[in-house]
Amino acid sequence: MQIERGEERFRFVRVEGRYLYSPYDPFREIERTLAKERLPERPFFVLFGSAEGYVVEFLLEKGYSLEDIWCQEPLPELSTWMSLHYPGLDKNLSERLEKALLEGKRPFLFALEGYKRFFSSAYEDFCQRYTLVLTQAVENIKVTAFFSRLWWVNLVRNMSLFREGRLFTFPEKGSLEEDVVVVASGPSLEASLGELKEWASHGGKILCCLSSYATLKEGGITPWGVVVSDAGVANVLHGMGLEKDVVVFASLYASSALLVSLESPVVIYDYATEVENPSFVLSTPSVAVDALSLATKLFSGKVYVVGLDLAYTTAGTHTQTNILSRLSRVSSHRLKTVETMSMGFLSRRDIEEVKRGVWTTRAFSLVKAEVEKRFPMVSIVKPLLEWSNPTCEALPLPGKTGKEVAFVPIEDGERVLQKARMEIERHEALLYLREQMSGGTSERLKRLLLDKYMVLAREP
Repeated sequence: MQIERGEERFRFVRVEGRYLYSPYDPFREIERTLAKERLPERPFFVLFGSAEGYVVEFLLEKGYSLEDIWCQEPLPELSTWMSLHYPGLDKNLSERLEKALLEGKRPFLFALEGYKRFFSSAYEDFCQRYTLVLTQAVENIKVTAFFSRLWWVNLVRNMSLFREGRLFTFPEKGSLEEDVVVVASGPSLEASLGELKEWASHGGKILCCLSSYATLKEGGITPWGVVVSDAGVANVLHGMGLEKDVVVFASLYASSALLVSLESPVVIYDYATEVENPSFVLSTPSVAVDALSLATKLFSGKVYVVGLDLAYTTAGTHTQTNILSRLSRVSSHRLKTVETMSMGFLSRRDIEEVKRGVWTTRAFSLVKAEVEKRFPMVSIVKPLLEWSNPTCEALPLPGKTGKEVAFVPIEDGERVLQKARMEIERHEALLYLREQMSGGTSERLKRLLLDKYMVLAREP
């Protein structure tokens, strides 16, 4: 491809002798193209190509602001004008989309015909990515609206534990120069129990998601650390019998019902990012993602992950020794058998069979895409799905072992508690997202949350 620029009144780009957009009046072309579309009342424009900035200029002239526009150019050569005049317009689509949706705007994908034609493959890839990011943004908002108050309550109740000297965070420097295995609770975990026991017997460290703890213990394996991020009280069941010498890594927003019941110290793994400006939102939708993030931060060796199936099988989504799986079997009766409960997922609308006996869903696909994007070098052991990550059918023996981490006691928890109290007074707080979305008022809820804060933070 050759890009040529003219010296006429309008800037233009020509590719293989053909114009990418009108060199005579690009504004007229943009107006005509938009006129064929049905714009939402408050659009957030997601642009594939800016026509040397003319699309942005046109939208600004029509009264839209830069806050209403996001743009990606298909080639670096085409982004020069944009980067000079509108720097940062292509930054973090996910955050921009989510913010726009929370403000009541509706995303609108727009591209001129020349861009669609000349960059057809790139445009198709972009549309797929846009769909994925938009789906994730919508899911995040739905989850936030549902859990925001619970996350706030958990933060306040959890932070009150710092006065007892039970909360810790990470040291500023240092990592463990060894390999680590992250253990999720998918059905394939049971096939690796023998290898995990061998790994542990050679001094290798295991960092497991809380829901896989019972399976490891039944297999005679004591993990080095347990990760908990979920806000729900079901974690109290998963945490039954948790040994004192196991390091508990928890989110600031994890189930307070679990954390207050533990006797062991707790390392708040997202404290550094949340202490100055708490988001009051659980950062990721998956405890496995948080566990992998921890592993890559704490360990400089290879990272393996076991039981990260992100799929349904006829055995369900978790190992049979998972606490909730056990309860399902015990609670079955003549009208609701174990088989009916374990296969009930087939009635989901977003279910997709990826191979015989293995199904996945949109939510699982989002988590899988997140893992592949953020942790491309993590090795998946005995995978049920195809991964872009390296995979292996056997877990090797660990590398260097023996060193430990000295965690730092949290002493400035009062600051975080005070910021949680200030959040109650903020009109646009996520605490009131449900009310904002339904057009209701938050005044009554404010009073209730203030009373709850006084009890949870143990203030007079």
